[in-house]
Amino acid sequence: MTTAKDKSSDLHEEGSHMPEPERRVERLLGLLIGGLLLLNFPLLSIFSVSAFFCGIPALYFYLFSIWALIVGVTAFVLRSRPSVAGKSSESQDSREP
Repeated sequence: MTTAKDKSSDLHEEGSHMPEPERRVERLLGLLIGGLLLLNFPLLSIFSVSAFFCGIPALYFYLFSIWALIVGVTAFVLRSRPSVAGKSSESQDSREP
């Protein structure tokens, strides 16, 4: 008889899905790299002009927009989701003899 931990590791080895914590870490690392690129020199220099959007300097508008985007995507990635492990273990129990 195998345990739930053995079943999840078997599924991962087969390549059918990644465990949720590893997927979250990868998404957060991607968000970090994307945020660093968006808040780095080449793009910041594009918005460092004397233009205004709705009365706000372009650079400030860009920085606030990117910050809000990063916060929103982080909240989306980290929000709690219903566990799919319970559903998959029930379906695997029915397949075992």
